[in-house]
Order: sequence, then C-alpha cells, then structure tokens
Amino acid sequence: MSEHTEQTTPIADTGQDTLSQMAIGLPDDPLNRKIIGHLADRVILKPLTRWNEAYKEFPRYVMEYLVSRYVDAHAPVDGQRKIDKILSEHYSESAKKELIKSRIKEQGQYTLLGQLAVRLDQAKDHYWADVPALGDNTVRVSGKILEQYADVLLTSGAWGTMEIEYDATYEIKGRKYPFYIRVFSPLQYTRLSLDDFISKRPFFTDDEWIDLLVQSIGFNPVRFDRRTKMLMLLRLVPFVESNYNLIELGPRETGKTYTFRNTSNRSFVVSGGKATPATLFYNKGTRKLGVIGLKHVVFFDEIANTRFDEAESSISVLKDYMQTGKFSRGDQEFSAQCSIVLGGNIDTDLERKQADSTYRHLFEVLPAELQDAAFLDRIHAYLPGWEMPKIRPENYATGYGFLTDYMAEIFAELRRRNFQTHVSACVNMKGMTGRNQDAIKKTAAGLLKLIYPHRTPESMTRDEIAPLIDFSVEMRKRVIDQLAVMKPEEFRGVDFHSWEIVCPSVAR
Repeated sequence: MSEHTEQTTPIADTGQDTLSQMAIGLPDDPLNRKIIGHLADRVILKPLTRWNEAYKEFPRYVMEYLVSRYVDAHAPVDGQRKIDKILSEHYSESAKKELIKSRIKEQGQYTLLGQLAVRLDQAKDHYWADVPALGDNTVRVSGKILEQYADVLLTSGAWGTMEIEYDATYEIKGRKYPFYIRVFSPLQYTRLSLDDFISKRPFFTDDEWIDLLVQSIGFNPVRFDRRTKMLMLLRLVPFVESNYNLIELGPRETGKTYTFRNTSNRSFVVSGGKATPATLFYNKGTRKLGVIGLKHVVFFDEIANTRFDEAESSISVLKDYMQTGKFSRGDQEFSAQCSIVLGGNIDTDLERKQADSTYRHLFEVLPAELQDAAFLDRIHAYLPGWEMPKIRPENYATGYGFLTDYMAEIFAELRRRNFQTHVSACVNMKGMTGRNQDAIKKTAAGLLKLIYPHRTPESMTRDEIAPLIDFSVEMRKRVIDQLAVMKPEEFRGVDFHSWEIVCPSVAR
C-alpha cells in the first residue's frame, strides 16, 4: 500500500468468487465480539472498503459510509456492485463540470454526489453553496438544508448526495443564479454524542481499546508491538489536541501521508511544492482565511521539498502561530486552533530501526529556512519514523474499527475537552522550562484523550499516567537533543528526569 491509498484490485478485474472470499473468516475473536456487542452501530469491518482502485479519489470516510449502508459482511458482492452503480451514475470529477451543468439544465434536476460547503455572503445577505463538481461557489441552497446541517456545512463542509434543480428566473441585481440544491443527504456522521462514546470505554481493557483505535485507522494490531501502537496513536494527537506541533521523519511508505489524508476531513495535506502566506494564513485579495485558519490539522508532506513563498515573513508568522495560536496579516490578527505536522523522509537503517548515522542532527533534512532553533523549539514532539514498519498488505486491518467519519467527529469533540488539567493534577514537572512542560503536557493530554477519555484527574492511576509521561518526555527530549547539537550553548544539559507523580494516594 502506498501512503496515499488503501484500495487494492479494481472490481472489474475480479470475479464474484474473489470478492466473496472477503466474507470468509470473519473475525470471531474476543475483541471483535466485544466491539460488535457494544459498538455495532458505529463500526465497520475494515477489509470491506478495500476492493476498488477506481475509488481512491474518495475520502475513506465516504467509502466506509457507503459500505456500512449497502454491504453485508457475510455476502458483500451485491452491495459492492450497488455502490459501483451509485458512484458511476452520480459522481463526476470537476473536469466534467460543464457536462453536469448541461444535464441539470436539460433535465430540470439532477442527483449529484460530491462535496458541499456553505458560506454567508454578508454583502448580499445570502447563503451560497460551493459545489466543486460544478466549479460554482454561488449555488443556492434550501433553508431546510441549512436548518439541518448548518454546523457542518458552514465549517468543514461535507460529502453527500444532493438534488440540484435549474431555475433560470432567479437573479440578483441582474445576475442569474440558476442552480438550487433542494435536498442534501450527507454521506458521513453530522451529529453524535461524545458522552455516549465515553460511556463505552469502560467495557474495554486498555490493550483492547488501543487495538480498536489501531484497527480504526486501517492497521492490524496483532502485527505490532505496544511501542509501535503508541507511535501510531501519537500520529493522532494533532487531531484531538488543539495547536499541537509534531514532526515525523522516517523512511518512505510507512503510512504518514495516508493517516493525515484519510483520518478526518478537517485535515489538509500540503504536498511539497510552494506554500504561500495566502494559502496558509489569509488571502488579502479574496479576504479569505487560509487552511491554518480553517482546518484542524495541516500536514506538510515531503517537507524537505517544500518551499515557502516570502520565506522570511512566512516562517516568522508560522513560528509565532506555533507558539501563540495567533497570526497577523496586515492590520488584522486571527486566532486559530490548527495543529501543525511536518512529515518527511530521512535515510534509515531499517535493520537497526534508527536514522542513518551520517546525519549531524535529525533536523538536517529540513529546508534551510526551517533549521532555525527558535522555530524547532516550538515542536512539541518528534516521532521517530524510522521505528515505524513499512505498510504491507499483511499489516492491513482484518477486524472491526470505528467508521472513519464517526471517529473524526469524536476527535473534533475531544478537542474541546481540556485534559492538560489531568496532567497538571497528577504530575509535578519541577525544574523544567515552561516550554518543555507545555510540550510534554500537550502530548500526554492528547494520549489521555485517545486512551482514557473516561478518566477524570481524580480517577487517574499511576499505571495509567506514568507510562504516558515517560513517552511524552521522550518525544520532547528528542527535539531538545537535536537542538543541543545545533546550539549546545543554549540547549545542552536540559534535565528531563525531575518529574514525579503527585496524584492523591499515588506514589511514583
């Protein structure tokens, strides 16, 4: 599997017998029985979504939603073919936008599958829908749709099926706006209860819950040790912890890009090339926020090949944002909660699972403008990507995991919870600088949200919190250790061993 897709053989090249094999050997181990017993309405058998290469352009959550609705795990063929039919009839890439517009006009209405987002045009006192498949961001949308789905459509947008009508008589100040979305049916969760999710956690042991999360992001937990699973969960911390800064450098094909492209529609991947202030922060010409102002996670893929337009000012603004959560463009200041993730490749000794020893320091592969101590000190954790396994078919999930869009919505809700209070109540980090303490607290808080969402500061135990602090300290220490090579006079000799557990009646 590449880092960009999990699909395998096209359905056109397989027979019914091949597809039917997916129904053989349905998981019947204790964990999967427990998952079905407590979470059947929000999980899916992960292998069922990996049957068609032709659908790699769809977000994973869209395919999983369709599979959960139409495919019977015991007899998947008919459902998979029904999905083939739905997508072939109602989905069109943006290159065919003029053809789709023509069909809507000639037929009077048309059912389209695609992305939908809504914005308020204050000047016209009007809500407009942006439909990429039409190449049009001034599509009218019914009030009923806004009433039902305003929360998601006015923020992250959603994939779904929409019935679009054509009315050439509607105009504003002499301009016609003929396209009108009458009905919208989202292909993803739009409402859920975080409290209900949290209430399910006590039914699982810690190991079972971690394995469920690993299965949910598409991997088979049986194939990995506890350390590797924790590194996989560290990749998810930016999704649950606001303003979290992470770097992962490692070999190719370990799932970095795949995770950040497919875990949530609130993440955005900057794929090498040029990053501009307008794209990242604010476009003065269009007066629109960039991705850092709109998304929950921005992942800079292939960071070694990324070039920043207006480099000095761009890095300065990014550096300030990573510290304060604010950025300025012109005379305007904005606040955002977006997490920043830097990902890239580094030469690796795969047998020893360590970075190549020829590097002077482990930031050496970054662009020169990012090899700035003040910038790098704002990174909360350095994930050692050289420890991550290459993603091969035998590592794919074989059991049940959360529907991706459900999990993404849960992650968005967890962002609103403050688990740093748990860390502060249970751990004394005396002797560390404020920046090091903040980094460790944010990493630990994110892992607590993922593994122990049901815990309060009063109910945490030493066995739960201590390993997470150890892990979080290690990930922050790797940053400081490399900075000590770059600037020994400033970063050498930092003490990371002075923390202690101070929870009531709990001793380290």
